[in-house]
Amino acid sequence: MTYKEAIASPASTKWEEAMIDEMESLKHNGTWELLDLPPGRKAVRCKWVYRLKFNAAGEPYHYKARLVAKGFTQVYSLDYEETFSPVARLDTMRTLLALATLEDWEIHQVDVKSAFLKGDLDEEIYMQQPKGFQMVGQEKKVCHLLKAIYGLKQASRQWHRKLCSALLGMGFDQLSADTSVYVYRHQGGLTILMVYVDDITVMGNDAAHIILVKQELAKHFDLTDLGELTYFLGICVTRDRKHHTLELDQSKYIRDILIRFQMIDVTPAYTPLAAGTQLLKSNHPVEDNDSSFITQYQSIVGSLMYAMLGTHPDLAFAVTKLSQFGSNPNNYHLKAAKHVMRYLSATQNYRLQFGSIDDNEITGYSDSDWAADQNDRRSTTGYAFLYAGGSICWASRKQPTVALSSTEAEYMAISDASCHAIWLRTLFSELGFKQPIPLPIHVDNKGSVDLALNPVHHKHTKHIDIKHHFIRQCLEDLSVGLVQIPTNENFADVLTKNLPFTKHSLFSGNLVS
Repeated sequence: MTYKEAIASPASTKWEEAMIDEMESLKHNGTWELLDLPPGRKAVRCKWVYRLKFNAAGEPYHYKARLVAKGFTQVYSLDYEETFSPVARLDTMRTLLALATLEDWEIHQVDVKSAFLKGDLDEEIYMQQPKGFQMVGQEKKVCHLLKAIYGLKQASRQWHRKLCSALLGMGFDQLSADTSVYVYRHQGGLTILMVYVDDITVMGNDAAHIILVKQELAKHFDLTDLGELTYFLGICVTRDRKHHTLELDQSKYIRDILIRFQMIDVTPAYTPLAAGTQLLKSNHPVEDNDSSFITQYQSIVGSLMYAMLGTHPDLAFAVTKLSQFGSNPNNYHLKAAKHVMRYLSATQNYRLQFGSIDDNEITGYSDSDWAADQNDRRSTTGYAFLYAGGSICWASRKQPTVALSSTEAEYMAISDASCHAIWLRTLFSELGFKQPIPLPIHVDNKGSVDLALNPVHHKHTKHIDIKHHFIRQCLEDLSVGLVQIPTNENFADVLTKNLPFTKHSLFSGNLVS
């Protein structure tokens, strides 16, 4: 955790080598110059951060030391201004991998070494010298930063600007649907870059051009060529080119969080929430809660959330419910969160599969559970979009207003799903893979379909917020189309309520593969 601990540890030699490597990288990059601190200025503090890196098999392979500025000591408008930096959406990542599976593209990955050190600073920033590496005789001097460094509030933004400039200079086009995706078209060839901070996934139908792109990137940045994509953001990627399938799983991540919360050997559960579970707000005041109890609850829910966002749509409803009590949880909420962990223990090897069905058309499902929340009687929206045999997008969220009928709740859910459908159409169109018109969304409520198709206004509909009528415009311009199906065929049902095991496993299975 600290420089003192690293030097005193049994692996002190490896940590020293890691720190020397980091300092050499900073020196090679021309990150700072030593100057006297100007009057009236305060130097930003810094610290060493140590990390032991593991591969997909869970084996340690690299000691990493990173010098990090303590960004919380920066002063707004003096040391920084804008800080936002985009990263690729996980929806985009799954969509591109599903598309690459169907098209049998090459999928490679590169890692930019010390990416945040590449950004140029617009502000004048001073930082204390790193512990253990103060220059002899110049201990009172400070580092005048010439380049960005990890921990600065604007470091990520400056790196993204640098990378974006380099890619545009190489002839790539930046997508508007996701500004972290870049496309290069050349004589029938297509190369796509997806950027998540310093992890860059390169895919396309021209293997020679992918190699050329990596060589060109290497001229701008120090890269580690990781070859074909196998592990990305804690998600393991398993590909079978012969059978045209690709599987995503987070088994290593899930095992890690089960160990972290001491639930590796628990009795497994087979639905995310126990039958009949009703989560109600706590009656006791927030200040009566032990801070460590709140931290534990929030940590569990946050860990579950990343599993849900990555490869587990079956967790969406449970995580959405648990997230509503993060500021004032009680023991019943914690017990429910641990029940989800038990379910995750039983399903940790589940895989999200693409390519099992040779289907190059997007199919949507939308559903709602009317007034099911016992705290405020709001309904829950759930929708999912399938492509290449697996889910590329899903959501489960509480509706912003109270619905007065199941038809109104379903209508609001359809409108929400149609917004995401428009985004998917835009993404595919920019990639050059236009979807058939209209994009189908399957719904199990006839009243909501009739309300969308027929713009009637009467006492039962006049109060509906204008934004929910967006679905009518989508139907008029043929962006989406509504398909009515039986309730027992609507897979989005698992995103809106806690289902019994048989139905939960059936619908979850259809969403995953």
